[in-house]
Amino acid sequence: MNREGPRTNEEWLADLGTQETRAEALADLREYLLKAVYVYLDRYREDLYDLSRSELEQMAEDFAQEALLQVLDKLDTFRGESKFTTWAYRFVINEAAAELRLHRWRTLSTEAVIGDGEEVSLLNFLGDIEAPDPERSVARTEILVVMQRVIEEDLTRRQRVALVSIKLRGVPVVEVAERLDATPNTVYKLIYDARKKLKEGLERRHYSQADVLAIFGEE
Repeated sequence: MNREGPRTNEEWLADLGTQETRAEALADLREYLLKAVYVYLDRYREDLYDLSRSELEQMAEDFAQEALLQVLDKLDTFRGESKFTTWAYRFVINEAAAELRLHRWRTLSTEAVIGDGEEVSLLNFLGDIEAPDPERSVARTEILVVMQRVIEEDLTRRQRVALVSIKLRGVPVVEVAERLDATPNTVYKLIYDARKKLKEGLERRHYSQADVLAIFGEE
């Protein structure tokens, strides 16, 4: 069937839910997810710059297929508050980001992944999660810069190590505890204190939790 223009939200749901149109809709959705995640891997992941095009394409295929299954599984939760493709985009980017954090943890040494908490770029970790419109993108970048400043200036070294290693790099708590010569409960307390300081630091700089959630598209 030749389409004139992109599907509306209602058309996506109808086509995916109808036997006669499901196969074509699935193929179109998979193609969209594949292109979206390839752009993410190719342009926004500095840690993948040494990979070949074929390697990136294979990674994109895997992420797109997994995200497609997630989208179908969560289809009944789509409330139409954004474009269907924007909603689906979040699945594939979140899938890629999560898997790459785990892959980096599994393939690098504990020393290399955990580090000392001094170097962290929130833009590298969070800079393209939702591909928002330009206005939201600018606002989100501003908040990321402020958040990074708070992490660097307000948190202790141990709090930075715990927060960055676990929340951004996906390192298991037990590994961080071993590196810090601490118990897992102590690490959880470090994360709790770090998040509290982060919240307070943002508030001192005139950002509320509601501001952050709104700009990052939390529902």
